[in-house]
Amino acid sequence: MATSSELPGLFGCGCIEGSAGEWLRPGDGVIVKELFERSGLRLGSMVLDVGCGTGESLAWLERHGFVGMGVDRDERTLAIAASRVVSALFHGDGARLPLANACVDAVLSECSLSLMPDRQAALSEWARVLKPGGRLLLADVDWPSHDGRDGLGDDVVAAGFTVLHDEDRSSVLAGFVARFIFQYGSLDALWGDCACTARPDDKPGYRLIVAARSAVSPSQTGSSNP
Repeated sequence: MATSSELPGLFGCGCIEGSAGEWLRPGDGVIVKELFERSGLRLGSMVLDVGCGTGESLAWLERHGFVGMGVDRDERTLAIAASRVVSALFHGDGARLPLANACVDAVLSECSLSLMPDRQAALSEWARVLKPGGRLLLADVDWPSHDGRDGLGDDVVAAGFTVLHDEDRSSVLAGFVARFIFQYGSLDALWGDCACTARPDDKPGYRLIVAARSAVSPSQTGSSNP
């Protein structure tokens, strides 16, 4: 069994393995299917998977008639993804994309936005690369706000999106957490430094958000990033 000291901060890295060697993620592949069922995207749409990990979602996209593109900061996960998908892959920061303005139909983010140092900047960057009307498909943990605001929802709207679907799916965390603890012994390895920033009584939720990029986005003010 792996120890937490060997594997700090595994959440969102795409390399969480179960006891049978399978990749673990909240809701497994069901979450991706639900996001796309609510998206209204046409077959053949170009989808950027931010934090694509080992390519689980990209493989699903390819099987279901979408065109995938993945970005991840972890070279190990990208190497695994490259062995299993034909989607274009590149190593980089999901909050600073080497892509032109308005070039993709959808941005998929599973458990990656919560790891971004600046959530608002990341959302604005995703709005920049999305075509007008393009979809943001977001599944992520959502820590409770101390002031009662819906910080995540507010940030999505502020980045130039209209929320089409917002669903609490915190129930999927229970099974994921149980399987993780069975494999790694505790949740220390999952949250890493994030665990130190939360109050002991805080419990994260898990949300599915589908949003459309507005015709005029606050982030669409200049040229693409270098």
